[in-house]
Amino acid sequence: MYKRISSISLAAIAIVAGLNSARAADLAPPPPPAPEIRPSMTDWTGPYVGGVLGGVCMETKSDYYPYGYTDGNGNGQYDPGERNSSPNAVQHHDMNGCGFAGGFVGGFNYQIADNFLIGLEGDWVWGGRTGDHVVPMYDNNNNLLHQRDRYTIKWMTSLRLRAGLLSTEKTLFYVTGGPAWLRGELKDVNTGSKFAKTHPGYVIGGGVEHAFLENFHVRAEYLFSSFKKKTYGRYCTDCDIAVDVHKKMEQFHTFRVGLTWNFPISQW
Repeated sequence: MYKRISSISLAAIAIVAGLNSARAADLAPPPPPAPEIRPSMTDWTGPYVGGVLGGVCMETKSDYYPYGYTDGNGNGQYDPGERNSSPNAVQHHDMNGCGFAGGFVGGFNYQIADNFLIGLEGDWVWGGRTGDHVVPMYDNNNNLLHQRDRYTIKWMTSLRLRAGLLSTEKTLFYVTGGPAWLRGELKDVNTGSKFAKTHPGYVIGGGVEHAFLENFHVRAEYLFSSFKKKTYGRYCTDCDIAVDVHKKMEQFHTFRVGLTWNFPISQW
């Protein structure tokens, strides 16, 4: 009898196992494992500071007003008693040239979504000698003199908005623009007389920035600047003729590279 019960039990176990196998074959395969979620390698939101170095090329226009100059209505630019025997006509000259400039840059980036960035940036750079010019000038006795001028950028500064697209998580292409100021010095090389003026203006441009590390960024950019006209002081050439110079700072082209150290908010 025990043998009969055992046979029945084995048969029942076999039937249950077969049913389970058939049910398992009808079930869908298990889902694949969830993909690994990796945070962005570079977080652009946060402040940064750094340095820039490059070249500045200027295109300026100068109006030279010698003593004794009178306009079409006979109105003198100076006291007629100073020099009035043979008024000199105003002369128009260009002073162009290039020099080096370098300084500091800093700002704040704000990354929107995955590939758009806005920010505010300021810079302060020091320059050097950027232009020399020789102007032929006649005194009131019709003697030919040569007005030798030299222009030096003392400093340039700007406050600009930046906006750009991240082509990858590490590379940004951007445009920038805002108000700017230029402090320049005009020197009479003949006598050593110097006059400095500050010109307000604007700057626009663009560039590319790459994050080699999350904190360490490099950039290359071009900036175009233009500044308002200022009148530089009266000075004497060879102590025989005095001149006022009105300089219009029409075009400044800056090409520069920079290194910045960034402080992403995600690291705070």
